[in-house]
Amino acid sequence: MKRTMCLLLVLAFGCVPAFADEMTDPVEILKKVDAAAKAVKAVKFNVSADGSSATAGKIDGSITMAGYADGAPEKFFFDLTVTLPDSDEPRRVTGGSDHDNFFVVDHKGKTAYEDIDPTVMGPGTRLFPLANLVEFVHEEPFSDEINAKSHELKGSEKIGDEDCYVVHVSYAGNFERSATWSFSKKDFLPRRRIDSFMGRDGQPATLRKTITDLVVDPKLDDAMFKLQLPAGFTKTDDFAPDFLAAAD
Repeated sequence: MKRTMCLLLVLAFGCVPAFADEMTDPVEILKKVDAAAKAVKAVKFNVSADGSSATAGKIDGSITMAGYADGAPEKFFFDLTVTLPDSDEPRRVTGGSDHDNFFVVDHKGKTAYEDIDPTVMGPGTRLFPLANLVEFVHEEPFSDEINAKSHELKGSEKIGDEDCYVVHVSYAGNFERSATWSFSKKDFLPRRRIDSFMGRDGQPATLRKTITDLVVDPKLDDAMFKLQLPAGFTKTDDFAPDFLAAAD
């Protein structure tokens, strides 16, 4: 009987750490997230993005980034398929930079645009931020969230195999802007971000990004950040036109 009681006590108290380790302070969670993100030097992930904003549409694909310089990822590559609002035609766009040259490839138009000026990427300059989470390589990744005017732990959710804390923040400043973040309880890195803001039409809008297949500090070849011109494609240093607008 004593052995049975001891066993029950061991089993009971053995469950305690799982609950004791659960965090309840959203700011403390954000500080751990900030520290985890600052340790990341390079990252690779798949992303799915969509939103009510007219500029968003539906975006799926993969992103690779390394380093941070001059207010942007130092090196990056994206391979994205975008379906614009009011369109049922997905359009593939790849692009990137090795920090010296920037490029974007319009696969439908079979044209690659490359130059030392980042604006050569044309619509790629707005497509990439819509799909990306720059916080993975940013020098101060979650300072805006830590210093937000309000924080709320909304509970937990499962994203793929990741059990995540859900934290809502209302940002400081003169704009009505907030975000609901989902952070893995295992590595404290983001798996989802849902932004809420006022659209250009003055109506409330949202943009949601979900991260899967996250790989931190993968082995990278510098060649992957350079333009690899597909066979049969034309290369030019002209600035890319807004070929996405023509996808409707």
